[in-house]
Amino acid sequence: MNRTVLYLALAGIAVVLQTVFLPVLLQGYYKPDLLLILVIYLGLHEKPLRGGLLVYLIGWCCDGVAGVFPGLNGFVLIGIFMVVRGIVARINTESSSLLLLLVVAGTVLQSVLVAFALDFFSQTARIWPQIVWQLPVQVLLNLTAAFVLLRLVVWLQRTFMPRRDLPGLRKLDRRYEP
Repeated sequence: MNRTVLYLALAGIAVVLQTVFLPVLLQGYYKPDLLLILVIYLGLHEKPLRGGLLVYLIGWCCDGVAGVFPGLNGFVLIGIFMVVRGIVARINTESSSLLLLLVVAGTVLQSVLVAFALDFFSQTARIWPQIVWQLPVQVLLNLTAAFVLLRLVVWLQRTFMPRRDLPGLRKLDRRYEP
């Protein structure tokens, strides 16, 4: 129960950062998707039922705060979560490079799912060209945000909780040390 509350708090912080603070810092349409990074982390380290319900709830909450189409983020995030859960048994979930690789793949999958959903339900708009045009910049922003967050979490763990194991960060990578 404590982890669920922690994940919901992190999702709330991510939504506030994405909708309030990042638009002030980064002008234009491009913002890193912090919820995507959280969903990939949940996909790597939570059980399917608990994590799936949590991710779907996070998606609906994000739609309630900053979404235009109700359910779109819930659909997209649960799709990403299920894909990550599908490959968890075959990979080393302790690898920090895997997290970065999954952020890139998750960004591409997120773009495909958003374009599919919007194109499927729209009669006139062509969404694919707009999303394909924005994809390289979005991948770079998400990858940079994941790298910075990974370094920050490793530094926080070493500084404030040196003996505590965080899921996915038990085997700390020396490349992310300050």
